[in-house]
Amino acid sequence: MKATDILFCIFNYHQAANSEYLYNELRPTFECHILDADSGERPAPCGGDTVYLPDVHYGGLLHHAVTMAEKGNFPYLFFICSDVIITHETIEQLKHILLSESFEGVGVYCPSHADDSYTWVAWSYSRHSGKRREVAFIEGMISMYSREVYKQVEPLDANPHGWGPDLVACFYARHWGMKCEIDDRISISHPKGHVYRNTQARNEARAYMMSYPEGWAIRWYWILSSIRNAAIQLFILPASYRKWLKIFLPVYRFFHRH
Repeated sequence: MKATDILFCIFNYHQAANSEYLYNELRPTFECHILDADSGERPAPCGGDTVYLPDVHYGGLLHHAVTMAEKGNFPYLFFICSDVIITHETIEQLKHILLSESFEGVGVYCPSHADDSYTWVAWSYSRHSGKRREVAFIEGMISMYSREVYKQVEPLDANPHGWGPDLVACFYARHWGMKCEIDDRISISHPKGHVYRNTQARNEARAYMMSYPEGWAIRWYWILSSIRNAAIQLFILPASYRKWLKIFLPVYRFFHRH
């Protein structure tokens, strides 16, 4: 894949320093923009590559990124939330993979999570397989979508909190016979935020999913994926989830060592 095939967008909210770090790591190679959601910690203009928006939440940031990718006719959109931690060495490895490997037929691509990271999706944790592997879906704090997929997650204006576009992206990728992949060679770290029930966000997500002709199929995909993932739910909800992950992850990797 060529560097010009990918648009990188960094979604900033209260993490200006890390946003600028990610931008400076990626910009020499790829077109990259910081999208700032009026968080109070505004990143530097970065030569005009920072877009200052009102507090549009995740859904609004993704909408703006999709609009930019469509306007530029990019085959892939790669977005990263500003609280995702990626080392310089890992970014260099990611660059090499993106520029040297084929992503034909891949609808969604995502790095794996390191052991100290937080995700509610069990299979997103690295299996140390040393390769890309297919999964049911990924959680959308860092992902690369193909053009077909990123165009499909619109419209997002009725879903500002942004619960669900990652699931919709993976549903349609698999529905169209494309792959959703986790790359065990690339591991990122994501801190645990506030885990709470947000009725408005959940209602927005349900309405968003049901706006598609395949709405009921998407809802069932959500339910079945959540059931499949339930084995880790009890471990990640408590504040002490890292202690439980030390028990869970060796067992998880043992049963998926191949």
